[in-house]
Amino acid sequence: MRSLLSFSLTSTLVACAVAQSIGLLVPTQQGDVQGTLINPSVRQFLGIPYATAERWTVPKLPMKRSDTLIADTYSDSCIQQGTPANLEYMKLTAALVPNVTESEDCLSVNIWTPSTSRKQRTAVMIWIYGGGFNFGTSNLPTYDGQFLVRDNDDVTVVTFNYRLNIFGQPNAPQLANSTTDSQNFGLLDIHAAVNWVHDNIANFGGDPDRIILFGQSAGGAATDAYTFAHPNDTIVKGVIQQSGSISGNHFAQLLPGIDPATWNNVSAVVGCGTNPDDAQLECMKKVPGRTLEDAVVSTNAAFNLVPDNITNFSDTPERAAAGNFLQVPLLVGSTQHEADILIAGQFLLSPLGFAPPLVTELAADLLTELSFTCSANVTAQNRLNAGVPTWRYQYQAVFRDISTRPYLRAWHGSDLPIVFGTYNQSVEIPKTPEEIALSNYMQNAWVAFARDPQEGLLNFGWPNYSPASQSLIQLGNFYNLSSATFGNAAEVDFACARAETLAAISAQVNDLLTF
Repeated sequence: MRSLLSFSLTSTLVACAVAQSIGLLVPTQQGDVQGTLINPSVRQFLGIPYATAERWTVPKLPMKRSDTLIADTYSDSCIQQGTPANLEYMKLTAALVPNVTESEDCLSVNIWTPSTSRKQRTAVMIWIYGGGFNFGTSNLPTYDGQFLVRDNDDVTVVTFNYRLNIFGQPNAPQLANSTTDSQNFGLLDIHAAVNWVHDNIANFGGDPDRIILFGQSAGGAATDAYTFAHPNDTIVKGVIQQSGSISGNHFAQLLPGIDPATWNNVSAVVGCGTNPDDAQLECMKKVPGRTLEDAVVSTNAAFNLVPDNITNFSDTPERAAAGNFLQVPLLVGSTQHEADILIAGQFLLSPLGFAPPLVTELAADLLTELSFTCSANVTAQNRLNAGVPTWRYQYQAVFRDISTRPYLRAWHGSDLPIVFGTYNQSVEIPKTPEEIALSNYMQNAWVAFARDPQEGLLNFGWPNYSPASQSLIQLGNFYNLSSATFGNAAEVDFACARAETLAAISAQVNDLLTF
């Protein structure tokens, strides 16, 4: 028996020594984690807790562990808001999460970093997923960071989960009057994740002095919000905002203030009453998470960001105009036909059951211009006015394996598998040489920015953005599907000066969407 125990202990020690020798056993402030060598050149660490939080409390560092954490699987996703519209969006994007579990114990990071035989002390790209702050998870095949790291030197990719919908921003009247505490718990999670990465990433081969944020949709808005909440931050050295911002008013609908009726409607459904007192809040804290989320869906409740003037400001446009934000280099952009997937989803859920071409494209083009193209224009202009190095792009590519239906052109999120190099997940439709080339090109550009936010894109051949010059980077368009052409922003921003007229036309078109 003693010899068997001795053999087992020896085997464990040898395994640990081997893991340590190839960089798979890594110390963190909370204890050791052990990852996997996902391919000969990339180390992968999944599901590492960066924070812990009881419901509707600020995130705190996890307790220290005495045992090694085996970091070979994703953690639970944060609880999703599974409304019909959200589910239809995920269906259309082929982004249904495979076999994931959801819980409130979801605050974790995932890290892809070069093997120890490759360059260490790399630039660090921290990804923030989208989903309107109501759904989304780092556990999506689209956000697999291994390909960016495999195919590009000097970069580490980090993804993480943050709280969503009623768990992320409950809009609770009881929490509304504090001038020192925020109830945008999802945004607080993001801040906590950035701090954890800064404090621990050196042990994984990343450089804590070369960190950028990049995100799409709500994730783009979150990167923007970070710059306003942390105008004097020394951690983040650059930001990439894909199809989303706060200062450009893309998420203006999220800033109206707290509506107590929304909270009270959900509270009534779960048996906690409609009197917004401390007893109601304590009752709501005890409701099982899935029960609470089912009540959110059944009442069609929307829990949006709260203008708390801590993480999210009611005077953001004024702050943006005054340059009161973290002045680090910015790469900002959108897709050419963002709203295709949003409008098509409305039609598919309607009694009509299909997306009529003329009305779908007309409604989508109006919404794209008002909420995305013009938003990127405003965000870029605010940075230029403050003297911040700025680049602006528009993604225009249409590939059959990504735009899988005739009413989907360069839709909201169609650029993500190209940026991450995860377009190769679908095997039914062959990849074109142009698609492969464009993915390599965009990955190289994003990594160039991450390595050196000030000069990287200039060295890559991209000019600083100026509305009056040929500096709008058009990715995958008609003239060059495999890389970029450079155009004048006035061509895509022409209607932005006529926003009121566009809004009036859009309202009339929306009448066609009423069934």
